[in-house]
Amino acid sequence: MLLELKEVAKRYLRTPALDGVDLEVRGGEVVGLLGLNGAGKTTLLKVTAGLLVPDRGEVRLLGGPPRRARGKAVYLPEQNPWPAGARPAEVAHLLAGADPGFDRGRYRELLGFLEVPDRPFAQMSRGQRARANLALALARRAPLYLLDEPLAGIDLISRDRILKALVHEWRADAAVILSTHEVGEAEGLFDRAVFLKEGRVVLDAPVEDLRRRGKSVVETFKEVLA
Repeated sequence: MLLELKEVAKRYLRTPALDGVDLEVRGGEVVGLLGLNGAGKTTLLKVTAGLLVPDRGEVRLLGGPPRRARGKAVYLPEQNPWPAGARPAEVAHLLAGADPGFDRGRYRELLGFLEVPDRPFAQMSRGQRARANLALALARRAPLYLLDEPLAGIDLISRDRILKALVHEWRADAAVILSTHEVGEAEGLFDRAVFLKEGRVVLDAPVEDLRRRGKSVVETFKEVLA
């Protein structure tokens, strides 16, 4: 098993963000992590990446704690994490020095495929920043990619390029957990859909099972989370 979460709980002061989450992810899966704002999606991704420590429960990545598996999970946050004045090439130089799994050749290909301009992040549109950050994430070779709202607030053309990049760059041995509100556009990528509500998993189902019942992921989202 690539990833296991068992009874994971996390609180911010008195507010529960995760409340007894159980989740398993195998290599090769694309898991849609779906829920309304405040459902706990970002917290779950950060706990999985080892950026947060759960208050209760256990997270195991490749059999051990995430913080001992550095470089095995790539986390792409919703907000741009790089200095506004930095260019993607400068960030890539830093990553290449710190992460032996960073593939410069693959990164150059992704920049071209996603049509990322050679300019500082501050001078990019939101869609261009999203595409640049996706290129930086997918150029790092890891068994698990954690993508937090990579489609949020960007134009349709940028969304299309990002989705195509996710398909084009797919590796059969790696897994992706993708959090998004753009369910209808992304559901074709999902093998499984995990629905979070108030910090709990209320449904974890293979997408093909939903379709056999005559339900799309969007329809299930509305039924389960409304």
